[in-house]
Amino acid sequence: MKAEYTSKFSLLFAGLLFGIIFSGFAQELQMAELSRKLQLTDQQKKELTPIVEERDKKFKALKADTSTGKLQKLRQAEEIQNNFREQAAKHLNADQVKKLEALQAERRAKLEGH
Repeated sequence: MKAEYTSKFSLLFAGLLFGIIFSGFAQELQMAELSRKLQLTDQQKKELTPIVEERDKKFKALKADTSTGKLQKLRQAEEIQNNFREQAAKHLNADQVKKLEALQAERRAKLEGH
C-alpha cells in the first residue's frame, strides 16, 4: 500500500516538476486554460495571476532543493497545490470552484495513469 501511494505521488510530482521547467510558458498556458474553462472575468484573471506566480515560485524552489527527500518533496508539492486551490477559491464563485476541482482531479488521474 505504501509503495503504491509513493508511486502515485512520484508520478504526480514528476508531472508537476515537468510543468515547472517551462514555468513562464506553462503559466501563460495555465492562465489561458483557467480563463477559458472557468470563464474568468478580467478582474479574476488579475487576481489569480499573482497566485499562480507564487505557486510556480514555490515549485521552482522545491525542485531546486537538493537536501529534501523525494517523499518530503511530494508532501510539500501537495501542500503547495492545496494552498493554491484555497487561495484561488477566494476569487472564484461556487461553480468555478467545482470546475477547478474537476480540472485538478482530471490532471491527477492522467498523471496516475487512470
